[in-house]
Amino acid sequence: MPAATRMNRHSAESGRITITSRLLRVAMITGIMIPTFSTATTAQPFNVPITDPKVDLRFDRYHDYDAVGEVIDQLIEAFPKFLRLEVLGQSWEGRDMRCVVINNPDTGPDTAKAAFYVDGNIHGNEIQGVEVNLYLIWFLMENYESLPMVKELVDTRSFYVVITQNPDGSQNWFDFANTGSSSRSGTRPLDSDNDGRFDEDGYDDLDGDGNIVQMRKYWPGRGNMKISPVDPRLMIPVDENETGDWIMLGYEGIDNDGDGRINEDGPGGYDLNRNWPAIWQPNWIQGGAHWYPLSNPESRAVAEFLQTHPNIAGVQSWHNTGGMILRGPGAESRGEYTYRDRQALDYIGERGELILPYYDYIVLWDDLYTTYGGFIDYTFDNLGIFSFANELWSSSQYYNEAWTEESPVPDEQRMLFYNDAVGMGAWYIDWHEVDHPTYGTVEVGGWSKYHGRMTPPFMLQELCHRNAMFAIFHADQMPMVEMGDIEVEQMEGGTWRITATAVNRKAIPTRADVARQNRIGLPDFFGITGGNLTVHMGGFPTGPLGEQLTPVERRPDRISISSGIGGRDQVTVSWIVSGSGSVTITYESTKGGRVSRTVPLR
Repeated sequence: MPAATRMNRHSAESGRITITSRLLRVAMITGIMIPTFSTATTAQPFNVPITDPKVDLRFDRYHDYDAVGEVIDQLIEAFPKFLRLEVLGQSWEGRDMRCVVINNPDTGPDTAKAAFYVDGNIHGNEIQGVEVNLYLIWFLMENYESLPMVKELVDTRSFYVVITQNPDGSQNWFDFANTGSSSRSGTRPLDSDNDGRFDEDGYDDLDGDGNIVQMRKYWPGRGNMKISPVDPRLMIPVDENETGDWIMLGYEGIDNDGDGRINEDGPGGYDLNRNWPAIWQPNWIQGGAHWYPLSNPESRAVAEFLQTHPNIAGVQSWHNTGGMILRGPGAESRGEYTYRDRQALDYIGERGELILPYYDYIVLWDDLYTTYGGFIDYTFDNLGIFSFANELWSSSQYYNEAWTEESPVPDEQRMLFYNDAVGMGAWYIDWHEVDHPTYGTVEVGGWSKYHGRMTPPFMLQELCHRNAMFAIFHADQMPMVEMGDIEVEQMEGGTWRITATAVNRKAIPTRADVARQNRIGLPDFFGITGGNLTVHMGGFPTGPLGEQLTPVERRPDRISISSGIGGRDQVTVSWIVSGSGSVTITYESTKGGRVSRTVPLR
């Protein structure tokens, strides 16, 4: 995590988003797309919060697998024209990998437009991503009629929203006792301790309260811990020349397999975010990598979907804690991206810090840690898609600016004050006695699984909204090609010189440099056709005034643009042709779409 965390205040009031004049000035300077209040009489809930939405969802709670299914059904029933459900495959336990497709069929099929892919919950405990995805769908649909920026986005783009990449791990987190960090894996059995048995020694909920907390044992005069004089809930180490009365025994658990250890072989034990075929390394180098890339049904289903939808031009993945906007590469050995690719990523990421107070835009390996086989490395390096992963919850938001990292008050003491004053004791479980088959009477207590990594419910809607707006901003920057000027000049001998320009007005290039370098997908093409047309030469204008022509060697009627059109850039080509009537100029791009214009030869 970066050493410095930006401390900016949120502007929220009773779940109603307000936009300050300062932020509007920032928007004017940076060009950030920020929804504003409308006076439209057909207003939807966002710009007139007293208006009932068509689908009245709550975003102060978490939805498990079945509840997500109910929400999807409600949304599709309310907006059948724009939404449909696809199933990418099944998880290890047989749950559907749900993908909600957002598209306006009146403006073309989803596969003919630049598409935005978004998912979350690749780690089972990272449940906030599910809520952001539901909010994104809900927001776009509820505000399609009243916010012109939303309407334009839905009309010109398509969205593939994979609600959760890890439905088994997620449901395990809801259904069984866990910590805030456990159930990260999927639930495919694995022999994590190499004893020939699978998943036989996980956590044990000794008091049956649905949470896995810490164990401590009273051991007068022989321990290394003592109760804090500041707060009896806190345990602190004894001084060098002091003897304690307590020892800490780790998380609740029993030695179920009799090997002298506890909690060393719980459900699963692999990491779906280390299972992708990009700078992948085996398990002894990269923990959690599993057997080989895409060895799990969940990652394979997502990979097959991505590879069969080459129109996807943006990827966003939601994780759950740290307050970060992450980009690759995951490992230094991969090498840095080209300047042009970094320029597009930086344009989005740096503005994301304005959309998301408390978040830092950082590079994975350089600012966080090294990962091999990560998802956004795969989508960028192997598929040429500009990709981000957001760590959604920032613990800085617990205290706002009241207590910074430089506070003299220890962090856990601050957490307990927050729990008491803001949560009314909801998230801390007081120490209490239980019987342990090996240790005898012990005490268990500590933070519930809903604390630390989980966004408090009353703050969840703002998290959902701000991150959904970052995704929308990213989606809006996907390439969109327009046909610019076309000049037709009559020459000697019945020939014509035709010069055409294609323009990309968005920040993301139509083809990433990494796609060109790794020969991913097809290059862009500039073409000319006509019923009575002979193309003698085609190529790129050169010279101070573009008066010269550097011809291509093959297919002058279909000029390859291997680098595509850069962000906020243009490409110009010229042809020498003969013929009569009209000609059609076309620019084709896998991720930027297809545009054409017909002009007469005169």
